[in-house]
Amino acid sequence: MTIDLHAHTTVSDGGDSPRGLVDKAAAAGLEVIAVTDHDNDAGCDEAVARGLEVGVRVIRGVEISCDVEDLADRGYKPSGRPTMHLLGYFIPETHNPLSEALADLQYHRANRNQIIVERLNELGIPVTFEEVENEAGGPGSQIGRPHFAAVLVRHGAVSDYQAAFDEYLAKGAKAYISRKLYKPDEAIELMLQSKVVPVLAHPFTLNLGPDDTERFVDELCQAGLQGIEGFHGDMSLDGQASYRELGARKGLVVSGGSDYHGDMRPDRFLPGGKHGVIVPSAVLDELERVHSRLGSLP
Repeated sequence: MTIDLHAHTTVSDGGDSPRGLVDKAAAAGLEVIAVTDHDNDAGCDEAVARGLEVGVRVIRGVEISCDVEDLADRGYKPSGRPTMHLLGYFIPETHNPLSEALADLQYHRANRNQIIVERLNELGIPVTFEEVENEAGGPGSQIGRPHFAAVLVRHGAVSDYQAAFDEYLAKGAKAYISRKLYKPDEAIELMLQSKVVPVLAHPFTLNLGPDDTERFVDELCQAGLQGIEGFHGDMSLDGQASYRELGARKGLVVSGGSDYHGDMRPDRFLPGGKHGVIVPSAVLDELERVHSRLGSLP
């Protein structure tokens, strides 16, 4: 069985609609794919429905950005700016605390996007909210900084995508506006309350050395972490061996996927990502066992 447990759609910063992602998954020979949009589960219903039509099982998921800005203050020594994302698998179709929290994040994100447009206008760039929204896929799509970057390039305000971030969109840049983020333990708790399986995404983006990574994962395990990515498409299989070994020592499910973003990140292929790293099918069984156990808890 061929599976990919990390992929994005236009609901966040991917290039394909939820339906389109599932079609591409089917064309790539995938039997199971997890839709894990950033801070948003609104595309899951469409993806699940399409999966039923084309014979692809769709796991309802999400990828939440977490606030780890205080790591250095707590004695950790990141080599660069730390970034933490938390994947969640098997989001219920019915009302649940996680989906409610994600809807609240979208409310705050929408207000933030309007403010960024106003800030860019003040800086002399005639960007409109509508064109950024269209760049993201149309009304109702989740807008992220990559969509602003594409619009800035099109306006000629910057030469390329990276320049857009460096000058306007990165933290501390001219048009940067902070957004609401959950602390790692808060995000894990929201998932556990909803019987969703929390998994640490691409641990290498924490920019921590081996000892600090293990110490941080220990903290997350105390909060209820159930898995860690050790099969991420951005790094070679050998390069991630330490994360798989760490996961095994801590009793975590070692998961992964391509982190596919469609045309927004054309170097990430479906499945396998940049390095052709395929997730063992047994991982899905392990995640399902954890999900079943969480579902039996009061």
